Amino acid sequence: MAKIEPFAGVHYNLEVVEDISKVVCPPYDIIDAGGQEQFYQRHAYNIIRLILGKDFSADNDRENKYTRAGGYLEEWLRRGVLTQDNERGIYFYEQVFTHEGEKKTRLGVIALMRLDDEGQGRSVYPHEHTHTAPKEDRLKLLKSVEANLSPIFTVFSDPKAALEGIFKKQVFPQKPLFDIVDDEDIGHRLWRVTDETLIGQFKEFLGDKQLFIADGHHRHEVARMFRELKRKESPAGLKDSYNYIMTYLTPLEDEGLCILPTHRLIRNAVFAVEDLSSCFDVKEVPGAKELSAAMKERQEDVGVFGLYKDHHFYLLKLSEKRACNKMIQEGPKDYKNLDVVILHKVVFDHLCKIALEDIAYEIDLGRAVAEVDSGAYSAVFVLNPTKMEQIRSIALGGHVMPQKSTYFYPKLLSGLVINKL
Repeated sequence: MAKIEPFAGVHYNLEVVEDISKVVCPPYDIIDAGGQEQFYQRHAYNIIRLILGKDFSADNDRENKYTRAGGYLEEWLRRGVLTQDNERGIYFYEQVFTHEGEKKTRLGVIALMRLDDEGQGRSVYPHEHTHTAPKEDRLKLLKSVEANLSPIFTVFSDPKAALEGIFKKQVFPQKPLFDIVDDEDIGHRLWRVTDETLIGQFKEFLGDKQLFIADGHHRHEVARMFRELKRKESPAGLKDSYNYIMTYLTPLEDEGLCILPTHRLIRNAVFAVEDLSSCFDVKEVPGAKELSAAMKERQEDVGVFGLYKDHHFYLLKLSEKRACNKMIQEGPKDYKNLDVVILHKVVFDHLCKIALEDIAYEIDLGRAVAEVDSGAYSAVFVLNPTKMEQIRSIALGGHVMPQKSTYFYPKLLSGLVINKL
């Protein structure tokens, strides 16, 4: 099952960077061009220069955003901007935030997770489909920096709240390495623990656990690809660090594990609302607030969506399940009952003929509606959140959902700790 190891993390040196909040940023894949520029301007040592560097017109194979990231990493280490811990440890991570008016706390640990070997069984389970272009991008970056710049996000079962007990008894009494508040007013605290007894107990505790990837599917696949490249380069012996990836682990029962829906914005929509009536009951509702309330009431039902098009809101409820199942050729019942699968396989592929390149993603319904009103998009399909038990079932069954089927909130900050390979 899961094999977890401590590591000597690389992090910002508080003697050089006094305010850590100015050098961290969200994960690269939720930062747009405006956000990229904002983080570039915020601080000369912001981690954005490593995880999402700028492209320049003069770039070539020898000088580009990937080579610059590698150069920044080495320069910042040499100048003491970044420092590497002398001892191996694991990093305990607390996030405090407000969701739907309720204050919540999520607890997790950052450590190294051994990558699965082909034919040796599986300890970590993905749940989302990946795409070639993001993997090519992250592989070029990994080749240049030879480091995990941010952890992938995994969950495991901890019904007795053992991790919370460790935090209360052995972590919270210590002074954190970092204690900051980000732009979204989310509190982040990070502790480094080097006690060998505690690390041993934690490794043993996770030894029989199944891990499920929440975020980081592309980086996880890229880490395996990178290991295979290195294995071919060094047939006499692979450097052991290539067998691991920096990973955040949190209990799937944690109260702070929030899953948000990701709505689908549609470009160049040529379908009519009537096109959906062959498989769905379609009911017009007064506005976004009423749509959200109606969808929440029906979140246990199969095949419930919202639609905003031509300044009208609609509630869609699957009415022809048998016809729907015929359109979804592969997968067991649990897979075919996923709202996001029905939306992609039935609505996009068959009823409305919407191509993947005409789809964009937005978690905030208000922003999505505004994008449609501005004319940038023609319509938005609104989803309920995917449930953790659905993710677990699909992953264990060896199936994957469409990209952006889940949005785990809050995201992990990039720049708190780095794993140098």
